[in-house]
Amino acid sequence: MDAAAPVRLHDFDEALPLSPAGPRLWDSRIDKRYWNMIGPWGGWTAALLLKAVLAESDHGGTPVGLTVNLMGGLDDSPLQLSTRPARQGKSVEFWTSELIQNGAPVAMAMVTLGQRRETFSTHEASFPEGVKRPEDIESVPTRPGFFTAMFEQRPVQGSAPLQENPDSLTRNWMRDHQARPLDYVLLAGLADVFAPRIFYRSAERRPASTVSMSVYFHATPAELEAVGGDFILGEAKGRRFESGFFDQHGALWSRDGVLLATTEQLCWFK
Repeated sequence: MDAAAPVRLHDFDEALPLSPAGPRLWDSRIDKRYWNMIGPWGGWTAALLLKAVLAESDHGGTPVGLTVNLMGGLDDSPLQLSTRPARQGKSVEFWTSELIQNGAPVAMAMVTLGQRRETFSTHEASFPEGVKRPEDIESVPTRPGFFTAMFEQRPVQGSAPLQENPDSLTRNWMRDHQARPLDYVLLAGLADVFAPRIFYRSAERRPASTVSMSVYFHATPAELEAVGGDFILGEAKGRRFESGFFDQHGALWSRDGVLLATTEQLCWFK
């Protein structure tokens, strides 16, 4: 009998390799398919930092919060990740995850894990009204050699970038380009697919980068499983652009109106 063929990983999983390198240590590498203008896309870094914590055998619960500080540029050199459980309780755990390159930290995350239980439940956020189905919208052309080529996006609302628009609100249907099933690691990455909001308020092409980003995971594992490889709706908007920094906040929804995650970012611009 022929041996079974090896299972082919999705591109997103191939791009986030982790090899044990010692207690709480993992080796990894850059994947240029998820490259931005001058380095790795921030969503890739966030996903890798979260994945390292979830790879630890003694972690408990599922992600409820992730805050990532992007502290320096990355190059093609090997990467190492160091994780540490700062506090492990019965209901909530707090972990740090640090990305190191050339002997120096380049990114660090605080990962909060929680034991999800049946409790009182109510929802105040509302799915946007009048949103067309993704099947009724054409995909945005992708740019080869840029991380956006690894995702399929279909614009729902918002003006074109690099114009003096009255606001920076955009809404897009989006998913992995191979329709990889959604999980917390991919959800962390999708929370950073949005273009910097400064691109929607200024007609001038300005350098911009994320300094810090937080993702709050509202979805249960069952809700993520129900999404599978389907599109999710992402919306993002800035609030203030001043003195070289701006913020942006966003939300990620399933097709049937379940709020999967919310996100906040602080970004630098010139």
